[in-house]
Amino acid sequence: MTGHCSRERERAGNSTPPFFTWLLFVIGVAVVLSGCAYFASAPPENVSLRPAPSRLPTYTVSGQTIFATPGPISVAVRPLVPEEVHRYFRSRPSRVNPFQDMGDKITPFFVRIENRSKDQVAFDPGVAILKDNEDRPFGALGVTDLYDTFGDRQALLQAALKGVFASYVVVLPQKSREGLLVFPAFPKDAEALFLQFTSLYAGPTPFPLIFEFTVVPEESKE
Repeated sequence: MTGHCSRERERAGNSTPPFFTWLLFVIGVAVVLSGCAYFASAPPENVSLRPAPSRLPTYTVSGQTIFATPGPISVAVRPLVPEEVHRYFRSRPSRVNPFQDMGDKITPFFVRIENRSKDQVAFDPGVAILKDNEDRPFGALGVTDLYDTFGDRQALLQAALKGVFASYVVVLPQKSREGLLVFPAFPKDAEALFLQFTSLYAGPTPFPLIFEFTVVPEESKE
């Protein structure tokens, strides 16, 4: 009798209740599926920006550039890749590219503002905003940011101050000015970017502008 009871206890100890077997199976499937979802939704490593199709008659797209022509102002905006940033600074008198080693840390745009009015045009890059489709905002690098970044390297600092729209910009009548707007790198999971000029004036008249770009994965070069 004692041996029989011992064998019964052994069989009971070695068996797993059906409920716990089912629970372990469900947990295992959930872990596998969550892992697959994670890898399927992982954002691409390399992306580029393309102008979104124009939605308003005052905006036109040519190649990689968006042109906005509200009233007496013409504004051209083009996203730049690191090679274009390098060419931009190499074409300037200092021939020094302060962002040489920061290609993956910034989102740069080339901006050209033409004033066809009789009043001066004023643009404040300090309140320009770059937002993504999740409404995450990013401010442009200002003078303080450039000093914090290049303060101990005078050649790079001066090149940045002269080539970047980092402070108040004034465009005289019948003149134009060009420079870079530089933002921090945008999140890799962003699908679209919206560059907002919230402080652009011709005389007392405001001309707020929004430039829309689509985030496009780059093809592998392998």
